[in-house]
Amino acid sequence: MTKEPLRILLVDDDEDDYVLTRDLLLGDSGDRFHLDWVDTYGRAVEAIERKKHDLYLFDYRLGEQTGLELLQYSIDAGIRAPIILLTAHGDRDVDMAATEMGASDYLDKLTLNRELLERSIRYALERKRAEGALRESEEKYRSMMESMDDPVYICSPDYHVEYMNPTMIKKTGGQNAVGELCYKVLHG
Repeated sequence: MTKEPLRILLVDDDEDDYVLTRDLLLGDSGDRFHLDWVDTYGRAVEAIERKKHDLYLFDYRLGEQTGLELLQYSIDAGIRAPIILLTAHGDRDVDMAATEMGASDYLDKLTLNRELLERSIRYALERKRAEGALRESEEKYRSMMESMDDPVYICSPDYHVEYMNPTMIKKTGGQNAVGELCYKVLHG
């Protein structure tokens, strides 16, 4: 049984950088990766909207737009696949902004090699898998709490109600009553 190749979209307006990245990815990897390349922000948007890729590599400089703008567009479009930002000019502020926005990694092309790129891809995929498993677990837990006939509530140490299931809301009339209950439970 052969495993499907990982579908990667590379967005880079420099054909030479595309060739270098392609060679890093496809060099010895056989058929582990399938790389698609687009060279403009507009073509990237079209490809992203099709949602056919398992991972995205965005160059930071894309003409008048940036990889950060494309990252934000992707997040707004509901892309859950990992996105790695690439740059030829390492910048800590851009690195921090990219990771805060949700990029899986930020790699400097000047120091990029096959091992670093493959490790970044591997880690990004594992993080996304773990995030998906956590999201699924949280959804299951919330669904279970919402459907219980018993009242359930969660309070913070400062008596702030963090959660009430519908049964608790019905039985107490809302958050103020539960806040008072939290205080009584925590202080006897």
